[in-house]
Amino acid sequence: MATIHPSASFDEDLAAEALERAMRGYGTDKQKVIEILVRCNNAQRQMIRTPYKVRYGKDLENELRRELSGDLEDVILALMQTPTKRDVLDLQKAMKGFGTNEKVLIEIIASRSNDELRAIRNTFYTTYDKSLEETIWSETSGDFRRMLVLLIQGTRDEYGIPQYHKAVQDAQQIMRACDKKSGQDKFEAFKILATASPSHLAYVYSELETISGYSIEKTIDHEYSGDMKTLLLALVMVSQSKPKFFAHQIHNAIKVW
Repeated sequence: MATIHPSASFDEDLAAEALERAMRGYGTDKQKVIEILVRCNNAQRQMIRTPYKVRYGKDLENELRRELSGDLEDVILALMQTPTKRDVLDLQKAMKGFGTNEKVLIEIIASRSNDELRAIRNTFYTTYDKSLEETIWSETSGDFRRMLVLLIQGTRDEYGIPQYHKAVQDAQQIMRACDKKSGQDKFEAFKILATASPSHLAYVYSELETISGYSIEKTIDHEYSGDMKTLLLALVMVSQSKPKFFAHQIHNAIKVW
């Protein structure tokens, strides 16, 4: 299976040679292509490009695109791209043409680290000669837009030490924002989900439930709807467990399929 761990037996020259053999002549040995590319991690797959180009004078990604088709082509080409490049392509596709795929925006932007978000932002600009912020601003609206733009700045306090008294204040601010009579901007209260560390947010969630009787999830469900609700719930899940979030995404994708 594909791995995030480097393969100890990996050799980029041998992998390039094996891929060329698998694609040479009439028909492509698709199973062999799969075996070669899933037995190494992404960084190692990138290393295959150079010896393949030097030895055969061809671009590996172009050859894979020419030899494969359908879902297999999509999967293999995705494996050959760096995570940052894949995210950039998916974000552009989600906002291109008529309509926006908000689910893609949420999955990527809600789950990436500060460093990953900054890399995505920079690569998006160099690839399309336009800023990701401006593109999101033109394709979305309301608090959903404001939260996405805040998130892609990559300024979350990722490893901040939780402060109990601050957590109490944050929970109380969320409660006040949920009171329509208070006139408080809900976005200002809930933007903590995009800026605070997971450990601090755990204190906020606990304190909110203590003083209000409602979990953060139920609070969001009551106060928001549509894309903003989905985004905030995604941020909560990511702050609690990123693996759980991705398992949830995979489950939903399979269920739809």
